Amino acid sequence: MIELIERYLEKVFISDKHRLEHIQNVKKVALELADIHQVDKNKVVIAALLHDATKTLSFKENSAIVKDCFEKEEIRSVPRSCLHAYSAYVLAKTEFGIEDIDILNAIKHHCAGRPNMSQLEKIIFVSDFIEEGRSFVDERVNELAKIDLTKATYEIMLLTREYLIKNNRNVAKSTETAIEEYGKELEEIND
Repeated sequence: MIELIERYLEKVFISDKHRLEHIQNVKKVALELADIHQVDKNKVVIAALLHDATKTLSFKENSAIVKDCFEKEEIRSVPRSCLHAYSAYVLAKTEFGIEDIDILNAIKHHCAGRPNMSQLEKIIFVSDFIEEGRSFVDERVNELAKIDLTKATYEIMLLTREYLIKNNRNVAKSTETAIEEYGKELEEIND
């Protein structure tokens, strides 16, 4: 399965080596975090490889892929920049026959996150943000990811929300809800 996905990505991203490099970097970080946090490495690799598999498609193409698979209301709540996560979810199911809901959710929520994320979901979410090609990442977030995935997820969501607001862009409802949830969870732990 993994070899099949990698061959598929090499074809799709033949003229976008930067995106392919990003995907490989996410896979590398995700495997490191999977080792630390004891998460199934096969699941991690599949989710990491497929998280941006539809990134080169236009908004219109991504919309066409997701329209029959998700409720309109759910899709309307997704920022345009995160629609590729939903179409990659569909691709994983239809093209590769992936049925593992944890893998599918890790793909679908890697961009905006959500409340109650599994360890696998957090690993893909965090890895997408901290991979070595990201010049904006503070080393503190990298170190936090090795110690506590929930804290790292929360910190990344706060940074992302701050960036989006500063640039007059929409923050996903799922991100806002997750920030609230993880904030309360971490507060309870610290009490």
